[in-house]
Amino acid sequence: METNFTLAVTGDAIINRRLSVHSDERFLSLINILRQADVAYTHLETLIHDYDGPEVYPAAEAGWTWMRSPRFVVDELKWAGFDIVSHASNHSLDYSYGGLMSTWQALREAGLPWAGTGMNLGEAREPAYLDTGKGRVALISMCSSFMGWAKAGETRRDMKGRPGLNPLRFYYQVDAKTLESIKQLAHNMGWWITQVGKTWLFNPAGLHNAVNRFEEINEPGITPVADEEDVRGNLNSIKDAKRQADYVMVHIHSHEWDPDKGLSVPAKFLPPFARACIDAGADVFVAQGSHSPLRGIEIYRNRPIFYDPGDFMRMSNTVKKLPSDYYWRAGYGGEARRWEATPADAFDAREELPPPSSPAGGYITARVPASIVGVCSFAEPGRLTQLKIHPVVWAVKPRSQGGLPRLADPETARKAIEYLNELSAPFGTTIEFKDGVGLVKM
Repeated sequence: METNFTLAVTGDAIINRRLSVHSDERFLSLINILRQADVAYTHLETLIHDYDGPEVYPAAEAGWTWMRSPRFVVDELKWAGFDIVSHASNHSLDYSYGGLMSTWQALREAGLPWAGTGMNLGEAREPAYLDTGKGRVALISMCSSFMGWAKAGETRRDMKGRPGLNPLRFYYQVDAKTLESIKQLAHNMGWWITQVGKTWLFNPAGLHNAVNRFEEINEPGITPVADEEDVRGNLNSIKDAKRQADYVMVHIHSHEWDPDKGLSVPAKFLPPFARACIDAGADVFVAQGSHSPLRGIEIYRNRPIFYDPGDFMRMSNTVKKLPSDYYWRAGYGGEARRWEATPADAFDAREELPPPSSPAGGYITARVPASIVGVCSFAEPGRLTQLKIHPVVWAVKPRSQGGLPRLADPETARKAIEYLNELSAPFGTTIEFKDGVGLVKM
C-alpha cells in the first residue's frame, strides 16, 4: 500500500444547481484542490427526488427549507471530485421515506458511497467503504439534531426496523435548583413528569416517546451529555471499521452550540465524544451543521477534529417547490401567506424575519463569513503529517448564483485563517497563514 494519502474535507453541500457550467477562476481552483486529493469528502445535506415520486410527501417538520435536488447533482458532485458523502442530517426525512429512498437510488446508480441513513438502525449506523489505490476508507455518519421520527429503528427478531438516520441523542445533567425550575415549568405546561432514580423524564401529554431527559448532579449549571446507548453503538461501528479499512472518517451533523460562548463553539457533549471516536479508531472526525459557519480545529492523538469546516455550498433558497407548511411559518406575513405565493415570496419573507435573540444574530453571524477545505496528508494510517487549510467564500447575491463556493481572495483568506486560529486556540491548536492558506502546526 502506498503512503502519502491525502483526504480533502468539506462541510455542508446544499446543492440543487449545476456546478460544471461555471468558469470563475477561483471556483475552478477550488475544484482542482478536490480533484487532486486521493479522496474528497462532503456532507450531502439534501434529498434527490422528483416531487411527485413514489411515497414522496413533505414531512410536517423540516430542518428549515424542505430540501430537494434534481438527479443531476450526483453527477455534478462527481464532476467536482467528490468520492464519498455523509447523509445523516435534520433534512434526511424532509420528504418522508420516499425522498430518502430516492436519494439512495441516485447515489447507488452514480457509484457514490454514502453513510448515515438506512432501512433500519443497523444500516444507518454501519460504515460505508471506498476502495482506492492508496488504501480503503470507511465513513460513519450520525446526527444529533433531528425530530424523533427521523431516527432509524432497530430490527428485532419479530419486527422489522424503520428507515431513518443514525442518531446521537443527548440529555442534560442539571443541579437540584435548576431541576426544580424545570419540574415547575413542566407542571405548569401540563407535561408528564416521571422520576427514575436520579433521572427525571418529561414529555408532552400523549407523546410518551418524545421524552426530555434530565439527570440531577451536584455541580451547578446545565451540561448536555451524549446518550450512552448511542455512544456505544457508534463506537462499535468505528471499531469495526478500523479492522476493515485503513482510514476511518467519522461525521456528525450537529446544530447545537455552547449557549455561554456562542454559535461558533460546539456544544459541551461534542468534544468528549469526538475524542472518544479517535480513541476507538477514527483517523478524522468531522462535525458540521452549525451554519456559524466556522468552528475550531483540534489535533488529538495526531488526528484532526474539525468542529465545523463550515458550509461548502449554500443553495437552499433555490429549491423549485415548497410545501404549504413553509409559507405559513410563524413570523411570516404579507406576500408569503397568499394562496398564489411562490417560493421566491417565501424566501423574501425569510430574509425579513427578525434575528433570534439566541443564538445572538442567528446563522452566518461570525466576524468572518467563510468556510474551509481541509486537506489532510497522512504518511500512513494514524500518522498525520500536514493539515492545509484553504479558506472558501460563497456568492450571496443574486439569489440565482448564491451559495456557489470559491477560494477566498488573499485578504479574506488571511482574515479567515486568523479567525480560525482564534477558534482553535482553546483546543491547543495553532494555525499560521502562509502563501494564501493556513497550516496547522503539528
